[in-house]
Amino acid sequence: MFIISVAAFIVGIYTEALNAFPLKLIIILLPVFVCLAGILLKKRHRAALPFILISFMLIGALRIGIVSEYLQPADISGEETIYEGLVIEASPNVKIVRIFSPSGPAGIRAVYRTTENIGINDRIKIFGRLRELALTYNNPYVISWKWIKRLEGTSCEIRGAIISVAKGKNYVEAWRNRLRQKIEDSRSKHRDIIKALTIGDATGIDESTRALFLRTGTSHILAISGSHIGIITAFFFFLAMILFRLSPVLRYRGDDRRFAALLTIPFAFMFMATAGSSIPTIRAAIMITVYMLSLYFERGRSILNTIALSALIILLIYPHSIFMPSFQLTFVSVIFIILFTEKIYPLIAVKNRMARWTLSSMLITLAAMAGTLPIVIYHFHGINPLSFIHNIISVPLMCMLAMPLSLAGIILPYGEYLLRLSGEILGLAVGILEHLDFGYIYPVIRPNLFETVLYFAFTLSLLFIGKRHVKVSLICLLLPLTAIYSAFLCHQRFLNKDLCLNVIDVGLGESILIEAPKGMRMLVDGGGSYKGEYDTGKSILTPVLLAKKIRTIDYVINTHPHGDHIGGLFYIVKNFDVKHFVTGKYFVNEERFLDIISILRKKGIPFERWEAGDHLILRGVRIDVLSPDRDTTIEDPNNASLVLRIVYGKRSFLLTGDIGSEIEHRMVLSGLATKADVLKVPHHGSRYSSSAHFLHAVRPDLAVMSVGGGIKGLPSEDALGRYRQLSIPVLRTDRNGFIRICTDGENIRCHTMLRSIYE
Repeated sequence: MFIISVAAFIVGIYTEALNAFPLKLIIILLPVFVCLAGILLKKRHRAALPFILISFMLIGALRIGIVSEYLQPADISGEETIYEGLVIEASPNVKIVRIFSPSGPAGIRAVYRTTENIGINDRIKIFGRLRELALTYNNPYVISWKWIKRLEGTSCEIRGAIISVAKGKNYVEAWRNRLRQKIEDSRSKHRDIIKALTIGDATGIDESTRALFLRTGTSHILAISGSHIGIITAFFFFLAMILFRLSPVLRYRGDDRRFAALLTIPFAFMFMATAGSSIPTIRAAIMITVYMLSLYFERGRSILNTIALSALIILLIYPHSIFMPSFQLTFVSVIFIILFTEKIYPLIAVKNRMARWTLSSMLITLAAMAGTLPIVIYHFHGINPLSFIHNIISVPLMCMLAMPLSLAGIILPYGEYLLRLSGEILGLAVGILEHLDFGYIYPVIRPNLFETVLYFAFTLSLLFIGKRHVKVSLICLLLPLTAIYSAFLCHQRFLNKDLCLNVIDVGLGESILIEAPKGMRMLVDGGGSYKGEYDTGKSILTPVLLAKKIRTIDYVINTHPHGDHIGGLFYIVKNFDVKHFVTGKYFVNEERFLDIISILRKKGIPFERWEAGDHLILRGVRIDVLSPDRDTTIEDPNNASLVLRIVYGKRSFLLTGDIGSEIEHRMVLSGLATKADVLKVPHHGSRYSSSAHFLHAVRPDLAVMSVGGGIKGLPSEDALGRYRQLSIPVLRTDRNGFIRICTDGENIRCHTMLRSIYE
């Protein structure tokens, strides 16, 4: 009952976070349901159960709703001023500052982006502007970092320059710095991995090593988590047991185990502080504390209730944790390890201790893999089916040998010898991983919530197949439901007769996914940034494509090779199955274009150059190329953009790239700018595009614009005014988020991420 109630609490947090129901309504409903539940429970009526579950749901919704209700600061003037605050969280690139001056926004948490060496408890002065932490990249299937920060209670961002930093008296950070320096001075191998294992500092690990651990399914080792704290506390618990068993009284009364559990708790928090007190380490310490208290109060056998209590406590403190992969992976893996161990471990009939230990280790690893499979795929888009082999080798070497040796080395005098020994062990582990670096599958289609629930239902049904009601549910419910859902997916992919344009929110850039009838997929541009520090292909396009069950793209089309159009295509072409790559004819000397051509050659992807007059007919969809003209030399890459007219049935779409008014004039005079039902606004709404005579020629019923912050004057009020004068509605990714426009050849339907439907 308690486990189900905690699950209801989690559902309440999830529902409120996504839908933001009025907090007043929740406050009114909660006491009503609590009172009804209490009355029915007192009478021992069965109807008390749904009221109890609804009460827990409302409590969860209230907990996350309180954060949202008090998120907006009292005063954001937007003017430049001096902000003083205390750094309460610090990472290499982002600091979280609690402001205490000026008085208007005092008390709020704000993001400040800097790479300077600023630690927790440092007092900082910044001259700049305070602005709301506005959400960007509003796409389905993608969890925004800013959205998570807002759920944490961080609602603003400071942009400006640091005036001064006063170092705070943070004894924990000073202690960690001394440990960090001792690791550096030891001259041991893999010092960066040692720092990750002991003090939670993984910033120095190079990308190749990170990629190796990711591909082999062992990346969890590099992040201080429940397994690390569990191993350390188990070690101290073992030492405490030996200590208390020296007392005959405690040993005969059976109190040695209870007091050992109590004595172990401080060591968990000491290691948490040493490892940096990040949210994952705090969660792990809370889990260990709850479990050790359950041993002290002799409730250790109710392990699932203990896990549920740990989850409840953590979510009361950090309700946003349910959206974090570390929280999901930790609890699901522990639950599956417990269930698999209870059901399968007794079946291991091997008497040899070494063989039994090996089999039990494989069982634990496979249980964790089975439980976390959909979560790993959802967040990381890849899986290594052989990772249980890698973990069986790596976890003992790195977590049970190298980590304790490293901890002893940084604490004890003359510990550099232990650190060097630890480095040798890590070198052996990394070398083995390099030789076993195979089996990684990437990318893998992402499961949605329904598919994840269905997977867990199937897995648990197979685990408890011996029970009669489980068999009945499996045969009469799960199997038919799976068959119906599979048929629905096949219909959506191969029998759907709609043509859909998905304008993805990539900020100030452009990317359009075209889903044609019978499963044909085309990607026009990939977004990106001019500076290149953010990979839209990896962070935005890949989650969207995989959530739509797309691993194969028939045509990838780049209208022109500016960074905001081609930037994300590098990752897509490198990792997805691309059948054809298409661009215009004027870009052979562009650096970005040449880079992507080298990828195409390595993968053997056919390359095509389109120009005005070319056309393509696929499965009832006609694509006409209207520009660039084959007889005209164009120096500006924007004006050399591919302009495509897509016709399906009686409906048409005009995709214009970044052309300006010069090309618009040429298309009108040549008669190419024919009527289109939907117009993709040229050049993000630049004042030098969307000319009046071009709009008169096209006469669209709807215009869509891909735009975001970054360049002043985009979109231009002059261009937007011309659309208003002709009563052409404009949907914008910066305001509407992800835009989906579908047609069956007769009617047009439009859905947006942030606003209601346009018909």
